[in-house]
Amino acid sequence: MFDKIWGALESTNPEPTTEPAPMMEMTTSAFVVGEKIQIRGDLTGEGDIHLMGGFRGTIDLVGTVVIGGSAQVEADIAATNITVGGHVKGNLIASGRVDLLPTGSVTGNVKTGSIAAAEGASLKGEIEINRRQAQGQIEEGPDRFSRT
Repeated sequence: MFDKIWGALESTNPEPTTEPAPMMEMTTSAFVVGEKIQIRGDLTGEGDIHLMGGFRGTIDLVGTVVIGGSAQVEADIAATNITVGGHVKGNLIASGRVDLLPTGSVTGNVKTGSIAAAEGASLKGEIEINRRQAQGQIEEGPDRFSRT
């Protein structure tokens, strides 16, 4: 019985092809920075970013910024939504929402349309909750971080 099965499998070997395998389409535009990666500079654009490592500079995105539990960030961040699970030293501006997870800490000012802080989260700075932020009317320009 098994000889018939193995024989059938051996005789159905496909011919090799020279065509490359099709690329899988990305279903998300998320950019992930791993725990052992350190980045310095400015990030701008549209899409989501998940920071698990280190970052120093500025982030200005139409999208969601997630600061993972192991992340160490020194940056002013402007985004649609910001979730903080690691450590951030800098100002946050979110047109939507800022979420501080139990392991998250922020040293800086926050401007947002909505904020939630879990038990254990830490925030050292001022909070401005503004309905205009929630409606997506974020002020533009390089000095927007200094007016908090």
